[in-house]
Amino acid sequence: MTEADTPENILRRNSIAARFDAAEGYDAAAHIQRRCATALMERIRTATADHAPASILEFGCGTGFLTARLADHFPQASLLATDLAPGMIARARQHLSGETLRFHVMDAEHPDVSGPFDLIASSLCLQWFSSRPNGLRRLCDLLAPQGWLMVTTLLQGSLDEWKQTCLAEGAPCGVPDYPSVRTVEAEWPTGGMGSWEVLTLHDPVDSARDFLRGLRQIGASVPRADSTPAGIAALRRTMRHFDRTHSSVTYQIGIGTFVKSGEGTRP
Repeated sequence: MTEADTPENILRRNSIAARFDAAEGYDAAAHIQRRCATALMERIRTATADHAPASILEFGCGTGFLTARLADHFPQASLLATDLAPGMIARARQHLSGETLRFHVMDAEHPDVSGPFDLIASSLCLQWFSSRPNGLRRLCDLLAPQGWLMVTTLLQGSLDEWKQTCLAEGAPCGVPDYPSVRTVEAEWPTGGMGSWEVLTLHDPVDSARDFLRGLRQIGASVPRADSTPAGIAALRRTMRHFDRTHSSVTYQIGIGTFVKSGEGTRP
């Protein structure tokens, strides 16, 4: 049994899927997700300006923020949009359709589709992987020669306002320890060239209550594996501290680009 197939990781993936399945308020609360999808699509348009992809795989499509942009910009491409949560796929289907667009429920860490794809794209999904290096390797194996993998993910420094408040109050904090740029740079697979760009976004919040409610609404409230829930008293104390000291939350967004090697590789 591989590390990514341990019972603990399977249980965690099931919990993640269940939270996103239940995220009925996702579209209304997903402000950062929209901004990241827009930023990633700008990079995709630039990267593929001279080589429009004929086949595209999207993983972690959610309700379709990036999917809609990909379908609009590449109307002739075959686009396969996938997500771990069936509920997200169902919501995406409600407002997206087309002859070249297909949907599929899939665990992107263990993709069960056949390539090759000219472009594999994803916005804010990679941070949920149990093992980024293994997941990236499997995904990059699905790329055609000279194919692109372009993603966004959360990096070190994201949600630090809440983490610092929990630390100041001695309260448990379920926010994951997101990787540094140096860490993700070392995780690209062999057989190509990868790079990362960092984009800093600030999300205004009226209160700690609104911040935590927003995480629940988008299904992003699954705590890190080694965390313990905060007691009611500690949570209330932490929320009051946050309200006194912060009015926004920072997201450090990594925008990753990998180009697979192949004859005539693009510069």
